[in-house]
Amino acid sequence: MLIDIVGGTNDWKQVYAVCLGFVNPRPIALVSTISANGSYNLAPFSFYNMVCANPPVVMFSTGLKRDGTPKDTFVNVEATREFVVATVTDDFRQQMVDSAALLPYGESEFDFSGLTPAPATRVRPPLVREAKVNIECRLRQTIVIGDGPGSARIVLGDVLCIHVAEEILDAERRIDPRKLPTVGRLGGQWYCTVTDPYELHIPQPDRRS
Repeated sequence: MLIDIVGGTNDWKQVYAVCLGFVNPRPIALVSTISANGSYNLAPFSFYNMVCANPPVVMFSTGLKRDGTPKDTFVNVEATREFVVATVTDDFRQQMVDSAALLPYGESEFDFSGLTPAPATRVRPPLVREAKVNIECRLRQTIVIGDGPGSARIVLGDVLCIHVAEEILDAERRIDPRKLPTVGRLGGQWYCTVTDPYELHIPQPDRRS
């Protein structure tokens, strides 16, 4: 199969579906925000990653709603300039999916999904109590890509604070991947869990002459 983006006539949805089939597994950001009037919002995004270490910056990307308007998460981030990202693990995978339901603006996905809001340290949006890792972020920049169906709104956030559960740390105070069964997004309705992590080591070339 060849998909010629420049010279072809493929619908963007076909290209999108194919890309999701091989750009995976994608980490899931369960993003908590708060509206200007104080209502909580929670939604998962699988276009998510860390993009800088110094300063620590994360990004997630959100598309538009079916009616062409920005999603509630983006509206709230632009209004308050704050958000929290919770790491999704296997023990609350269904609640994560439930939080993706299209609720009316102002109705809390915390209530709908059964997940629990917990007070943050430096921002107003809440942590997800069930998550083993939560990061508090302040908006650094938004980037608009496109303006029609399939377009995106990229959010870059400065990490202000990281909450890590003691139970997932090893003896050296590092996160043990065997204790953090994260959930990844595949294509369609498929997901995966990190259940068998393993190590690979980058070789050190012998530079002696």
